[in-house]
Amino acid sequence: MLLGITIKPFMLVGGGSALFVLMVFQILQGMRKIKFKGKLHLKVHKWVALAILAGSVFHGLFALAYLNII
Repeated sequence: MLLGITIKPFMLVGGGSALFVLMVFQILQGMRKIKFKGKLHLKVHKWVALAILAGSVFHGLFALAYLNII
C-alpha cells in the first residue's frame, strides 16, 4: 500500500507497458523515423525523456511498495 492505494499487479504491468511505448517513441524519434520540424523536435524529445524518467521513478516506487520493501 502506498499513499492509501493498494498496488495490484495489473497496475505495474500497465505502467511498464506505458514506459515501453514511450521508450519506443523516443528511440524512433531519435532515429528520425518520426519527424518534427525544427526546434519542436528537440522539445518533444526532451519532454518525452522527462516523462520516461518520472514514469520509471514511480514505477520503481510502486514495485517496491508491491513487494513490501517500503
